[in-house]
Amino acid sequence: MRKFLLILLLVLCPLTVFAQEEQSVPLEQLILQQHFTQKELERTLTLIKDEETRTKSDIARLELDMQRQKLMIDAMRRHAGEVARAYYTGERADLLTLLFQAENFNQLLLMVDFMQYLYERDITRLEMFQEERTRLATMQADQQNYLTELATLRAKYEVQLTEMLAIQAEKEQNVQKLDDPTSVESLMDHLIIDWQQRGLPAFQTFFGMLANVMVQVPELATPERIQSSGFFTHTLTIKQDEFNQFLASKDEMFKQSKFIFSDNKLIVEGTYDHMELRLIGRYELVSPKHLKFHIDSLYFDGFELPRSTVDEMEKMYDLGFYPELISPNIQVEKMSLKDEELKLQLKLNLPFGMGKQ
Repeated sequence: MRKFLLILLLVLCPLTVFAQEEQSVPLEQLILQQHFTQKELERTLTLIKDEETRTKSDIARLELDMQRQKLMIDAMRRHAGEVARAYYTGERADLLTLLFQAENFNQLLLMVDFMQYLYERDITRLEMFQEERTRLATMQADQQNYLTELATLRAKYEVQLTEMLAIQAEKEQNVQKLDDPTSVESLMDHLIIDWQQRGLPAFQTFFGMLANVMVQVPELATPERIQSSGFFTHTLTIKQDEFNQFLASKDEMFKQSKFIFSDNKLIVEGTYDHMELRLIGRYELVSPKHLKFHIDSLYFDGFELPRSTVDEMEKMYDLGFYPELISPNIQVEKMSLKDEELKLQLKLNLPFGMGKQ
């Protein structure tokens, strides 16, 4: 598809466009990138609106549940008040006098059993009242969380809408600069159709498979790859070629791509379903138990995906690393990606306290 786009650009675009300096981007290519970004922002705006609608529905349902809960608590409050009043006024204490009126031991046991039943029923009522109050408090906290989420979604929508409109306006201005504005329309249509029908599903498949394989990366923690510096400190080194061979052994898809370790970045370059894919990301040591992967940039057939789509992919697919999959007692203290090597500085924390500083 990309070859088709480039051929059309050569045929349809004025030669003067390509006579510009090497560092500049042909206007038609810039318009295609802007159109691609605009349409992706429009798609994510729709997703935000859908999520906003679901959140509003959750809030409405929760408000109805809270109204029912308040009615239940009001009814239980009366019963709880009666119980408290009985103890406060001494009504329950007066029942103790019945013990002294028992004519024999059997009557005494019956009176004790009755008082114990009455006491347990009172406690149960009070506990149920408190449980329902706690449940209401939880509902109120959930409501506040939903409202906060709704406000966040609305703010996110407004920001992306502003960004989309700005890019659309800039694109339209650039289109007017062309001698024949209709020359790029077919390119724009083909690009979006190609992305929606082939690109996006392919990215989802690629990331889904990669997320599944990343869980298996601890298989590479073999003795020959681990160098020890004492009993508790160890360094796991995985070479770039070994990592690529490992991925290729897990799925044919990864035979067409290459994972590069450079300057603490993970760069992925390759093809899938005749589509060029490029990813640049990095790992963040969130905790000794979790290395989170962040996507810095993502490209489809040379076109950069907007941040909204990158965030969508990052949210949907967990490409993180969890050292506990090697061993429950392993923690990561440091990580580096450079010189075609992935290095993990590991620390062994024994369950009975040894190894902890």
